[in-house]
Formats: sequence, C-alpha cells, structure tokens
Amino acid sequence: MKGKYCFLFFIISISLIYSNGFSQGKWEFNLHYGNWNVNLAKNAVESAIEDSVDKEIRDSVFEDHPELIELNYNRDFNFGSSGFNGGFEIRYYPGGEEGSFSIGFSLEKTKMKLSLDGKVNMDFTDGSYVDYKANGEFLMEPLSYHLSFRWDIKPSWVVHPYIGLGFGIAPLKGNFSFNTDGTFFDAANGQLERETNSEMKNLEDLEELPIKIIPILQFNFGIKGKITHNIHFHIDTGMWNGLLIRGGISIRI
Repeated sequence: MKGKYCFLFFIISISLIYSNGFSQGKWEFNLHYGNWNVNLAKNAVESAIEDSVDKEIRDSVFEDHPELIELNYNRDFNFGSSGFNGGFEIRYYPGGEEGSFSIGFSLEKTKMKLSLDGKVNMDFTDGSYVDYKANGEFLMEPLSYHLSFRWDIKPSWVVHPYIGLGFGIAPLKGNFSFNTDGTFFDAANGQLERETNSEMKNLEDLEELPIKIIPILQFNFGIKGKITHNIHFHIDTGMWNGLLIRGGISIRI
C-alpha cells in the first residue's frame, strides 16, 4: 500500500510537468545535499519523544514489579537532533530562459535523528524507588517523493534570490530505542538492586504513531548563481519538518 501511494504521487507529478501548458520551457537537473535538525519545532517534538520514553520506562518497571503502585515520577532530559538530506531534482521553467516560475519533482533521502538522555526517578507507595540513567532515540531514514514550486526573483541577474514551497510523502521507516541503567530499592526486603533494560522497536509497530505515511512540508528561500551559461549553484535554508540548510549544483538544458 505504501508503494502505491508513492507511485500515484509520482504519476500525478509527472503528468503536471508534461501537460500541454509546459511545452516551450527549460529543464533543469539538480543534485543537492545539506544538514537537517528540528530546532525550529524543538518544544513540540521534545514533548512527544519524552512522552514515548516515559511510557516505555513505566511499562518496563511495572513488567518487572507489577505489585508496585506509583507515587511520584520525575525526569530530567536533554534533547538533541541531527541529520542530513540529499537528493536529485528535475525542475521545469515554462517561461524558458528568463522565466521566474518553475515546478519540480525530486527524490530525497533524509536522515532524522531525535534523541533524549538524562535521569528518571520513580517513588512508590510502599517506600520502594528507582533511580535510572535513561536515553531514547528516534531514527528515521525516509526515502520521499516531492512536488515543489519555486519563484526566482530577477532571474536575469548573475546571482539572484528565490523562494519555494512544496510537499512530499514517504513511507514511515525507522526505529525507536531506549535504554535504562540504574538501581531499584525494594522496600519489602530492604535490598538495593541494579537494573538495566534495553529495547528497540520499529516505528511502524508503535501504537503512539498510527500513521504509516510521513507528510513533509517544505518552505525555503535562498540564492542562485551562474557558474556558466548552463551550470548554476544554489544555497538555501528553510523548513523541512525541521530546519534544513543545503546547497547544490544545477545543469539547465
């Protein structure tokens, strides 16, 4: 089913590009690469990951100690994100050499890594408690298909600005992992025990993530310059379900 959605997206995109209104313009082929992070949406994403890690830690504790009743739960986590994006894009300028508007289709590979690490403390009604060092990680590496629209400002200039917007879709692929290492105090017998736990799940199997297709929204602005008559460079930054900064080389025919 995922493949059908992506194939349908591809067919619609190509049909738009090859419609009768796009018969006298210029084609442009582009390779690009850049760095990705989620700092722009840090608060919302951090909260969602913290909730997932909290649930996994609670589930692991009560699986080992089902008799306990939670009294307090405290955590102190640090959040981080990193990743990259690379892809190949075909753009079409219906206005030809000096045209401003273009429509593009691209195939993108993006790595999105979101992580948390810190400490967790749980107190229970019988006086037992746990002190854990914990970390969790979401790692997504989607191969996505994108349709985008771009407006070059003063394209006759050797170096000129542009803005773009678009959207893409990708099958949900990746994994979620978490680890805990610490101590458990058993109040019933007065013993302090060391406990460790480690688990990894496919993102497709997480109940907290009911979607199977990842939507990707993009909005970017940048500069484009001529190296030769047919070869251009570009550098841009913008939103890509996070912050993306990238550059590339284009060949126009």
